Amino acid sequence: MARRGGRALIAAALLAPCLAGCGFQPLYGEPARHGMEAELASVKIMPIREHIGQLLQWQLEKDFNPDGDLVPRRYALHVAVLIKQDFLATNLSNVSSRGSVSAATDVALTSLDNKTILYRGKIQSIADYNIVPDAYASEIGKSSAEKRVVEDIGQQIEARLGIYFHNRRASP
Repeated sequence: MARRGGRALIAAALLAPCLAGCGFQPLYGEPARHGMEAELASVKIMPIREHIGQLLQWQLEKDFNPDGDLVPRRYALHVAVLIKQDFLATNLSNVSSRGSVSAATDVALTSLDNKTILYRGKIQSIADYNIVPDAYASEIGKSSAEKRVVEDIGQQIEARLGIYFHNRRASP
């Protein structure tokens, strides 16, 4: 078993120069991240409807510009969120013991005047929670599931826009 791990390590070390030669750069490396931060900070996040939408907007604002720098806006981000709540694992007495919160989002990055669509995509996320006899505990579980969905969608939006800005900068 130890041999396999050693072989994999040697193979990875031998392939690393090949990846560097083909232009591979990690998205979250320091040089790549530095250029993306300025682009992300220049994105104006348009208001998002519903409670989960507001949570998502706050998270994106915090993630895109964590220091709160005053940056001239160059882009507008439009996000539409559709929330669905399901009850799963129904027992014989027709009582659900598991719940699910899912969100489907449409994302569009536009020029600030909203005339040019620069990026468009769809993102989905789902989180489950336990439904217990204590209503308060179940509500806390549901709220926690909503927060996990928001965090997941926010991270996916940040990653996709980071890739978009990285590719745009890399192309001639």
